Amino acid sequence: MNPRFRRLLIPGLLVALLVVVLVAAMVGRADGAEPAEPVDFTVVSRMNDVRITESSGLAVSTEHEDLAYTINDSGNTATIFAIRISTGEVVGTTSVRDPDWNWLDTEALALRGGTLWVADTGDNVQQRADAALYALDEPGPGNHTVVPRRYAVTYEEGPQNVEAIAVPPRSGRILLLSKLSAGGVVHRLPAKLRENGTNVATPTSRETPAFTSDATYTADGRQVLVRSYTVAEVRDAESWDLIRTDVLPDQPLGETIALEPSGRSYLVGSEGLNSALLRVAFDADATSPSPAPTEASPSTGVQDEEGTGMSIGTLGLLAGFIALVVVGITIARRRSRPS
Repeated sequence: MNPRFRRLLIPGLLVALLVVVLVAAMVGRADGAEPAEPVDFTVVSRMNDVRITESSGLAVSTEHEDLAYTINDSGNTATIFAIRISTGEVVGTTSVRDPDWNWLDTEALALRGGTLWVADTGDNVQQRADAALYALDEPGPGNHTVVPRRYAVTYEEGPQNVEAIAVPPRSGRILLLSKLSAGGVVHRLPAKLRENGTNVATPTSRETPAFTSDATYTADGRQVLVRSYTVAEVRDAESWDLIRTDVLPDQPLGETIALEPSGRSYLVGSEGLNSALLRVAFDADATSPSPAPTEASPSTGVQDEEGTGMSIGTLGLLAGFIALVVVGITIARRRSRPS
């Protein structure tokens, strides 16, 4: 490397760094948003039963006080656990027997009108041809063995990795929410499901956050809560407009969300042994003054005077260009000086 250029390289890099810092500050000022803070929560209990290692679905009973159901992720027995919410203790198990099918990747639970729905719809490699929903009467505490009703599921545009379902409180079309790293899509099943034959889920224009892992309707059906590993989006069930975004507490692998019967709080849980159940206050009428950032947003933008968004990537290129111009001018001036 030319010695003269080497002497100029460090100052040039410093100039570039300064420009980047200034651009970042401009973005912060233009954005005007304060860092999002996690919602307030309380640790209700811990599911310390050694059989619950990958809690991937959660449903709260409206018939039995202080009772919820959970199920493990793939690679575990087809067992639904009834747990005491206040203590995390297992107070019942339901062994599911299906003479024709084995569960492969169970990812979600939903409870509506006395029916417990199990979603065996996980498909990380998006190749499954045997995804299905299972329905059984709510078991309650105690030990049971059941043969559920099975509803085969396919997707109009091919296999999907679905780890969240939302069952409407009244007779309606069940939503299946795909899980993708850049945000998922809501699929809708027919209003009437068939045990004999295939139920085709059709995609909608509704989007979900990155890594969507669970969802639940409010009791009145007006809103849907959609959770990812880090946030819970509260959406209008009819229009799918975003009402607000709750930034959730850190969890090892946040997989579950379920509203409690009061409608004033919801529970969130995580995979892992001895995982905690957390309670978060919920107000259906509350709105956030500004949408909290989510991991589904790949970049931050600033708006120019005409409203055109300029991304961080564009600003970075501009900063680099400015730095090169500064270095070039400096080199030219040095060369113009007499030796």
